[in-house]
Amino acid sequence: MKYLLNAFLLLISCLNFDNTVGNQEETQLRNTLFSNYNPKVRPVQDISSDLTVEMGLALQNIEKFDQMQESITLNAWIRQTWNDYRLSWNSTQSNLTFISVSKSQVWVPDTELLNAAGLPEIYTLKGGLMLYSDGTVFYSNPVVLKMPCSLELETFPFDTQTCSMVFGSWVYSSDFLNLIPYNDEEKQIDVLDSFSHTEWEIDELTVEMILREREGHINEEFNELEYSIVLSRFPHYYKLSMGMTIALVLVSFIIMLMEPSNVSRTSTAVFIPLTILALQLTLADKIPVVGYFTLMDNFFLCCFITSMLVSIESGLIYSLITTESKRLYSYLVTKVDLTKLLEKDQKKIKLRKQTKMEHSEEIDTLALEQNNNNNTDTKELENRIAETEFSDASKILENLNGESSSDPAEITEGMAQEAMKDEIDAVENSDKSISISSHSSHYDNFQNYVKTIPYNDKLLKLTYKERLVYGELIKWVKYIDNVFRVLMPIIFLSYIGSLLAVENT
Repeated sequence: MKYLLNAFLLLISCLNFDNTVGNQEETQLRNTLFSNYNPKVRPVQDISSDLTVEMGLALQNIEKFDQMQESITLNAWIRQTWNDYRLSWNSTQSNLTFISVSKSQVWVPDTELLNAAGLPEIYTLKGGLMLYSDGTVFYSNPVVLKMPCSLELETFPFDTQTCSMVFGSWVYSSDFLNLIPYNDEEKQIDVLDSFSHTEWEIDELTVEMILREREGHINEEFNELEYSIVLSRFPHYYKLSMGMTIALVLVSFIIMLMEPSNVSRTSTAVFIPLTILALQLTLADKIPVVGYFTLMDNFFLCCFITSMLVSIESGLIYSLITTESKRLYSYLVTKVDLTKLLEKDQKKIKLRKQTKMEHSEEIDTLALEQNNNNNTDTKELENRIAETEFSDASKILENLNGESSSDPAEITEGMAQEAMKDEIDAVENSDKSISISSHSSHYDNFQNYVKTIPYNDKLLKLTYKERLVYGELIKWVKYIDNVFRVLMPIIFLSYIGSLLAVENT
């Protein structure tokens, strides 16, 4: 046990001796290297010669992209390497291959971000400078760089932005300091694995060496490195907003399918452009005010104008159909050609009378058939008469309208009552073999049919000429409404499709 303890103590003393020897070796080397070293002097043997400095940039993260201020802030690593012949050593002086030194101990190039939009924040990193035995100095330091980035927003939100960083020496011209990118292309500019951002991704990284003159320096050119970063936007959030807006416009097109006289059509259509405007305002604070229209501006403008046109058209048509302004129709009477309208109406009257005569003859035929055929079931015959009266009444109403029995605009209460009276007279003048109860049934059926016609009471206040004008007005209003129903979706979808095609280019 005693021998083991002695061996352990001997081993510890040897290790401490080795550490002491190593520390002494590094201390002696540092004393030798920096005994007569001046960190303010450029490390060149000939004062007129230039010193080559290789530089690389590694992007760690986008800390902030302020689109309102048009500036970008990056977390990055700046790497520089050069040779200082005064700080080299050989194996006879020391077996060490490298040592770490502080920034204040050695000469460091004054490389700065020339187009900075703010003061760089430099983190202190111990051992940021590595000195190798051949005199090579490697300097790596993390920085926060803020620079201006002019935005090109014509294709927003499917836009790409190019931000540039210009590095160079403030003091030394190209005759004294030759700033070049790393010979290794992978080290010239790269992205660290930890890089990530929620809205932007890096598409391209480039570096270019530029010789540029500066104000205040006569016949001097400075060597600068311009790093360009091409960023593309993640448009997912904006796509969602655009999709919701398109859905609202499509809803307005569906609302247009409702009857023009339906007040719900107009009241609902009014809220859609307001909703679209609210969506646009939520995105307004995300981009700066520019002197041109962006793709998003054109998109929202198209959706807003389309929905406004739909609401305005629905409101105007509803007002024209439901208005009781006699002044309007009196004015229209003086502006339209009544001759054609009167001729058209006379043709309708003649056709109506002809239809009524045909109907009366049909009633007489059915009555005669009942007298000649005693085996015919009376109830069945009554149903046939009722069906005939019902169908012929539809024909009468169609002739009154000239187009469709569903259009009440051209049917007055007087015309409907006249038609009903004529039919009742025809039934009463038929053969008495048809029972009174049968006539009563036929009367009720026809009467019920006429009462279901949604005529407007305001027509009773109009003159004959004004009713003709009103009917013609309604016809043109519905024609225009049908044109809107077809053209508006086609124009809107075509324009929106052309805008969104930019995403694929």
